[in-house]
Amino acid sequence: MENFMDKLIAVSGKFAQNKALNIIQGAFMMMMPVTMVGGFTALFNGIGVDAYQAFIASAGIKDVLSVIYQWTIGMFGVYVAFLVAYQFANVYKCAKSNIAVGLTSLVCFMIVTPFVVPDEPYAASSLPLNWLGSSGLFTAIIIGFVTGFIFLFCQKNNIVIKLPDQVPPMVSAQFTSIIPAALAMILFGIVGKIFAGTSLGSFHQLIYTIVSTPLHAVGSNIFGQWILMIVLYGLWFCGIHGGMTCGPIIMMLFMQLQMENMTAYQAGQAIPNMVAGDALSFGTGSLPMLIAALIFCRSESCKSITRLGFIPAFFGVDEPIYFGMPMILNPIFFVPWVLVAPTVSVLGTYLLKMIGLLSYSNCTAGSNASNLPFFVGNMMNYGVSGLIWGCVLFVIIVLAYIPFVKAYDKQMLEQENNQ
Repeated sequence: MENFMDKLIAVSGKFAQNKALNIIQGAFMMMMPVTMVGGFTALFNGIGVDAYQAFIASAGIKDVLSVIYQWTIGMFGVYVAFLVAYQFANVYKCAKSNIAVGLTSLVCFMIVTPFVVPDEPYAASSLPLNWLGSSGLFTAIIIGFVTGFIFLFCQKNNIVIKLPDQVPPMVSAQFTSIIPAALAMILFGIVGKIFAGTSLGSFHQLIYTIVSTPLHAVGSNIFGQWILMIVLYGLWFCGIHGGMTCGPIIMMLFMQLQMENMTAYQAGQAIPNMVAGDALSFGTGSLPMLIAALIFCRSESCKSITRLGFIPAFFGVDEPIYFGMPMILNPIFFVPWVLVAPTVSVLGTYLLKMIGLLSYSNCTAGSNASNLPFFVGNMMNYGVSGLIWGCVLFVIIVLAYIPFVKAYDKQMLEQENNQ
């Protein structure tokens, strides 16, 4: 068992230390203010009540919300193109100016985006917005990494413009970025021109076809989502941060599907994806156990730690309970924590959708749901039905914890009595 644990920790450590995954995760984390605002905007813009829709339309609120959504979630690919390259520069220290690397990647992203110049004089040019949002997500990630590697290559081989030491660092940093920036822009200019003349029409379409489509198929599979959640909580059980390890993979698989659902919802269209990495929330791990412990525990140690850990766990901070109870490496909690809770949440949500008791998720809470009380996230993603069924599933998970909590509390009572 110890050898297995050592191997598991080693494998997980490699994932957690993987620079590529950390770069992607860091970029998405920096997007949180934008995605949070865009999510709430989509929520308020898409509430399907006729009287409400008539009011926000007549008051001009709907137009304002639509504009905000377009320039937040609707431009997701643009922002990711900058942030991935920016994070790459932070991780690899490949330039004196991280912002220059990010801006270069952003320019390269726009270079490969189809741009129609009309034949008629004075007519307006057009830029298709569909590639600037979730559809351009994977192109943005690829361009961000390629741009970063070009800067890294130029730095290692001294392919930069060198200025005297007397030149202010701010000026010098920009000059050293000129050659790698030019190489990146020329490269993607050629790439964009080549694919513009093919049946695909653009580099975006190529990436969407060969990368996004297979990931879409994997991500929209309920069993893939279920296994990922089992692995995530299994890593936590072993004392490894499951969110840090599995988070970037989950984002890669489901972010585009969530953006598609959110876009359709705020536009009043049918939500396209049944599986989008979503499930009715029960908190982020320890909350159901805490409720069971607060009701049934009699030992002073258990009562003390559950009282201290309840408020943090309510807002998604589980570490005080994970390490303080402890739940980590505690075999008593393995079954309800790693197996029962994610299974009830993921497969229960899927079953409710199949039988029509729960709508498809609009994903307006998105990855921010883990920082919200579970009933708030469920209400945002699924409406009133999500609020109701989320509470039902939460109660089921609490009930599943009760015999295990009682068993652990009995152990602690015996220890206290012996002392």
